[in-house]
Amino acid sequence: MELKNIRKLEKPIAVEEIRVLVSPDWVDRWVELDDEVWTTRLKVSEGFLGKEIWLSRDVPGEINVVIYWADYDIWQAHDKSGWCLELDQQMEQRMEGHLLSMEFKFKENQKFKCYEL
Repeated sequence: MELKNIRKLEKPIAVEEIRVLVSPDWVDRWVELDDEVWTTRLKVSEGFLGKEIWLSRDVPGEINVVIYWADYDIWQAHDKSGWCLELDQQMEQRMEGHLLSMEFKFKENQKFKCYEL
């Protein structure tokens, strides 16, 4: 397999990684609620570039979320207004005890390459 057209993004971006664990039979419900509660709000947020959701094949109930931000400082500024905590609380309440854990990571100033096959 040959990689073609390798290009770097002009400016480093911030990448937020979230590992969510829910009751296995609540995965579809979590995805629905995430779209309704979080993604709807993120789409109108300054600096939001996109989001991916990956469901684990190996760990029942594990969901991995990757969120791309144009800038680390813009991303972090969102948290200071309090709406992130409100949305987290809303998700927890609507999951009715089936949201078991959330683990957050981020990668600041990463330079990603886009590969076209």
